[in-house]
Amino acid sequence: MTIGIRLFPLLAVMAALPATAQVVDVNVTGEFRPNALDPGDTAFRNTTPRGSFCNWRPAECDRNGAYIFDLGNREYWRKEGPSDDTSRRDTTYIRFPPPRTITLQEVSSGRTFEATISFAALSMRINFGGGADPWYHGVSGGCTAIRGAGGVGFSLGGWAARTPASPTECYSTNTRYARTYSYRNVGLGIHVNLPNAMTLQDGRYVAQETWTTGGAGADIDLGDNITGVEAVRMNFVFDVIHDFQVRFATEAPRVQLAPEGGWSPWIDHGTAPARLRQELPFHLTTSMDFSMKLRCQHHVGDQCGIHDPQADKQVPVDVDVTLPGMNNLRDGRPAQNTVLLADDSQAPRFTPDGYLMQRRSTLRFTAGREAVLEMVKTPGSRWEGDMTVLFDANP
Repeated sequence: MTIGIRLFPLLAVMAALPATAQVVDVNVTGEFRPNALDPGDTAFRNTTPRGSFCNWRPAECDRNGAYIFDLGNREYWRKEGPSDDTSRRDTTYIRFPPPRTITLQEVSSGRTFEATISFAALSMRINFGGGADPWYHGVSGGCTAIRGAGGVGFSLGGWAARTPASPTECYSTNTRYARTYSYRNVGLGIHVNLPNAMTLQDGRYVAQETWTTGGAGADIDLGDNITGVEAVRMNFVFDVIHDFQVRFATEAPRVQLAPEGGWSPWIDHGTAPARLRQELPFHLTTSMDFSMKLRCQHHVGDQCGIHDPQADKQVPVDVDVTLPGMNNLRDGRPAQNTVLLADDSQAPRFTPDGYLMQRRSTLRFTAGREAVLEMVKTPGSRWEGDMTVLFDANP
């Protein structure tokens, strides 16, 4: 049984930004652990600390599908708009970037998977002078307003993208007043589209990705006359912590091959049995893919064998496995009586339907007709051999 070792350094892939750029760093974290109460749940759990606005107005964030995390408690951008300009871009304005695919890499093995990042929301405290509350007077375009609270000269609220997969410009419908806005206490909301965690190996997967901010041409476009932070850099850290356990009745199980119905036909009438067989039950708990490989003390072609030391002969033994709730990745068929061979290139790899807990499974060992006929040529002989079955979580 092979279990991956997880290490925890953060892979840093630095974006190419000017040395003087104002860059804000934020950590985005998630975790997958199988859940005994919901074995069909294959999703990651977002472990990023929930932003202050969502803690204060959770119903608003949930209603708009916004999971918002804080960038920090300070001013991030400042916007000044002329009093006689009715341009949308001079109001409180945002155009979220289109979805971006990033590659996360496991820190110890180098394995990778892809995730798609789309922007769902932006929250903030706006201090405004000579203007008006942008959410009170209305929001138009590709966003709805996340309404919070306000007072003289400030407002708490945000933008929620109507269609994060294809965002369009969002703007305040109020264009009649002089505007000076200070964007403070900013939070961002993103959707992280991740693969089925059952298909991933144990480990810590990391990536770093940067989105520029500012005016026209920036990834996060905040309209005209905007100054301040030039980029947001996200450090993604996703942990996959599978449950994987194989339990036999004893630590060193023994298999005694015997004919179905016993030895009486052979003892009483000299009729050789059609085969000798023994099943070895075990219990399997898994939330991940794994392969099964066979190691032999005695090889007979690509099979394991048992050996008679007196005659110095050996015969093959067929080995197969049945794993209820698992499918063979090679052909998609259920893992029922799947043959195991002493050839790693032919080792079957299995994937679970969901989180399997203490699922009764079976290894079966069979000496077929030809092997039996060879064995009964020497009455009283003793045939033995060690076989090792590896449950290998690494491809």
